Amino acid sequence: MAKKTDRKTAARQEGARKESVHETPIGFNRINYVLFAVAAGLILLGFLFLSSPVFGGGFPFIHPFKGGVNGWLTMNAAPVLLVLGYCVVIPIAIIKK
Repeated sequence: MAKKTDRKTAARQEGARKESVHETPIGFNRINYVLFAVAAGLILLGFLFLSSPVFGGGFPFIHPFKGGVNGWLTMNAAPVLLVLGYCVVIPIAIIKK
């Protein structure tokens, strides 16, 4: 009988160890911060595409997609990246438990 109790206690302790995720004072854990970093990367990439001289801005790098202000990355990819960053990934990072 004592062995069954020990197994149950060990199972409870193991479950408690798995559930103990370190949270910050505002309630976020590591997954939330990783999602915030992904969102920041998407937003940064979107603004870099908007500011590139090849795409019509002032950031100095050469990229194979040319087209200036009316280029594909400036007109299509950059807004999609910004919307994904601001409207999808950041809310998921806030809501995710």
